[in-house]
Amino acid sequence: MDTKDFVSHESCKMEAYRLLAECYYLPSQELAATLDRLEYRLKIVCPQAAKYVLPMTEEIHQRENFARLEIEYVKLFVGPFGLLAPPYGSVYLENGRKVMGDSTMHVKEMYAEVGLDAAETFKDAPDHIAAELEFIYFLIFKAVEAIGHSDLEGAAFYLDRRRAFLQNHLGAWISDFACKVEEHTETHFYRNLARASKIFLQKDLEEISESPVPCEVQGFLNSGMQEEIYLQD
Repeated sequence: MDTKDFVSHESCKMEAYRLLAECYYLPSQELAATLDRLEYRLKIVCPQAAKYVLPMTEEIHQRENFARLEIEYVKLFVGPFGLLAPPYGSVYLENGRKVMGDSTMHVKEMYAEVGLDAAETFKDAPDHIAAELEFIYFLIFKAVEAIGHSDLEGAAFYLDRRRAFLQNHLGAWISDFACKVEEHTETHFYRNLARASKIFLQKDLEEISESPVPCEVQGFLNSGMQEEIYLQD
C-alpha cells in the first residue's frame, strides 16, 4: 500500500471511529444520518462490520423503536440501579470490576501524553467507550496530519500510540463489553452495534499490528529510534 492509499484508508477509519463514538451517546434525532455515514465508511474499511449497521438503521426509523432505544441506553449503560453492560474499560480490566481504577488513570496519562484532556461538557469517566473511540479518532487524525507534513517521526509516534492503546485498553476489553451488551439488550440496535464495534476494532488492531504502512513510516517504526520517544506502557 503506497502512502496515498494508506492515508485514504486511514482517513476512512478515522471517520468510522468518530461515528461509532456518536452511537454510544444517548440517542438523538441525528442518529439515522450518523448510521448512514458509518455504513458507507465501514463498507470500505471493514465490510464484515458494515453488514450490522443496516438493521440498526431500519430499527431507528420506526418511531416506537426510537423511544425504546433511549430507555434501553439508560438500562444498559447508565443505571440507576446497576449497569447491565458497563461502558468503562476498568470494569473489564481491573480485578474486582471497579470503575476508576489504575487502568483509568493510565488512560488519562495516555490522553495527557498527546495534549488531550476531557472536555468540560464530558461528565463521564475517561475510559468510557465513547471517549476511547474518540481518542483513537484523534490519534489517526494526528498520524495522517504528520504524514501530510512529511513528519515521519510524528506519524510513527501516533501510529504506535494507537497500537498500544488498542492492545492495552479498548481492544483488550471490547469483546467482553460486546458480550455483555448482547447478553442483556432487548433491541437489535445495540446488539448489532456491539457486534460491529467488536469486529471493526479487532480488524483495526490486526491491521495496525501486522499489515504494512507506507515504507518510509514503517522504516522509522522498525528502527530503534522510537524507543527514545515512546513512553513505556
